Amino acid sequence: MMKKMMALGAAMVTVLAMSGCSSLQTATPNDFNGQKTVPVGTSVGHVSATNCGLYLLWIPLITGSSENIGSPAFLQDMVNTRSLAGMVTKKSKEMQASKVLDLTTQNASGGFIFYWRTSYASGNAVK
Repeated sequence: MMKKMMALGAAMVTVLAMSGCSSLQTATPNDFNGQKTVPVGTSVGHVSATNCGLYLLWIPLITGSSENIGSPAFLQDMVNTRSLAGMVTKKSKEMQASKVLDLTTQNASGGFIFYWRTSYASGNAVK
């Protein structure tokens, strides 16, 4: 019985460790190798955001926080286009850009009763 409980505990720790991740990365014009990335305005940078989480049917169990990047969020649906677009535009504003060009999002999921959902977004921050 004790071995089963330890195995269950280890499985739960593994699931928690792998669940609820969010990240935000940026590239500056210095990283563009002299290439122009926007047709108008001055490029401030490129912003890329990722968020993923574990769901039970449609109920979010553990997701990455789109407000506190790098931290988990419990029972909050933050793996969606709205949250990711918000992450990209907020970071763009912090970079003192006045607009985001070519904002794109992508969503993916896999599983059946328990499933993993991942969302991506990126855009070019422009003055």
